[in-house]
Amino acid sequence: MPVLLLAIIAMLVQQTVATTAKVGVPALFPAIANELHFDPNLVLVYTWFYAVCSLAVMAGCGGAIRRFGALRTSQFGCVLMALGLAGVACLAKAWLLVPVISVAVMMIGVGSTVATPASSQILATYSPSKWAPLVFSIKQTGVPAGVAISGLILAPLAVAYGWRGTTFGLAILCASIAVLLQPLRAEFDRDRDPAARLHLADFITSVRDVLDQFERRAMAMAAFTFVGMQSIYTNFTITYLYNDLHYSHEAAGQVFGLAVMLAVPARVFWGWVGSTMISPRTLLAILAAIMAGSTALMGVFDEHWSHAAILAVNCAISLSVLSWHGVLLSEAARLAPAGEAGRMTGGVLAFGSAGQLLYPMLFGAGLWIGGYGAAFIIISLPVAGVGAFLALNRR
Repeated sequence: MPVLLLAIIAMLVQQTVATTAKVGVPALFPAIANELHFDPNLVLVYTWFYAVCSLAVMAGCGGAIRRFGALRTSQFGCVLMALGLAGVACLAKAWLLVPVISVAVMMIGVGSTVATPASSQILATYSPSKWAPLVFSIKQTGVPAGVAISGLILAPLAVAYGWRGTTFGLAILCASIAVLLQPLRAEFDRDRDPAARLHLADFITSVRDVLDQFERRAMAMAAFTFVGMQSIYTNFTITYLYNDLHYSHEAAGQVFGLAVMLAVPARVFWGWVGSTMISPRTLLAILAAIMAGSTALMGVFDEHWSHAAILAVNCAISLSVLSWHGVLLSEAARLAPAGEAGRMTGGVLAFGSAGQLLYPMLFGAGLWIGGYGAAFIIISLPVAGVGAFLALNRR
């Protein structure tokens, strides 16, 4: 099997499992809360804490990738996810919720976050530069696939076997992936440097190296707004359709689910476009314009909008807000110094994690000012600015 194909398959599997582990606990939170008698809205605390861990790991994982190798770092991540999930499965009392979930989210957060920079390091090594957007986009289809698995498989398993059995089974899956990746290590970790040392300064160095170069700054700006937009869309859309437009919970979920499913082929399509038709930078500007326009339209929904029109707008959001990842990651890897694609993509995505932390505050301010309509319109403005910046500055 060609090495590039092997790398794509291995990293796609790894990314899918990492996303499933990340989303799995929030997907099971209602069942956990029902048994242990606590407010399921505490899942928002889990999500925020995860974003904090993600920011730190993205900025600081370059040293670990350099010393241990990208594949070994991926294996470490799978083991950490397994331990965190096993800890959640053993949760027995509500008063243990805070300490257990805090430790678990750190393990799951660290383990799942390293998946993207580690896989970027491997794919950047073996991908021809022309086809990098397509290769990265194929790997990134593991993200919507993991989200779909969490909703379509984990939830029914929790009903059939209980949330503890489901969580522990997912922990076993994560540990198994770590073992299955081992035969690939000799090939994929050839560029590691065992003499490299881990330093706290790695966090600052990665961020500084991103900010020191014009085109990397542009990618950081894009990551900040794109990830922020994604966090709002995935966390608030169902509630918006249910509360403001009076959709049933099932109907709101169907609109959201259909839109998310569209992101799988869309990611591959945009990767092909960025590899064959236009430059990745120009494509990112186009995607930013689509994001801004479709998100602003979300803000003007009312009872006069047909179901088909609302679904069409959500699909446009999916084509942009949920489908840019491979194009941006390939561009961040291209801009990295030789052998440092993992560190540089991690540094760029650290700004994305910052967007995931700050965008809910911006969205909340909009809700306070004028409800969901004002909130969606307000968050569309920064990404419109980024799109204009990418289009006008072509250095």
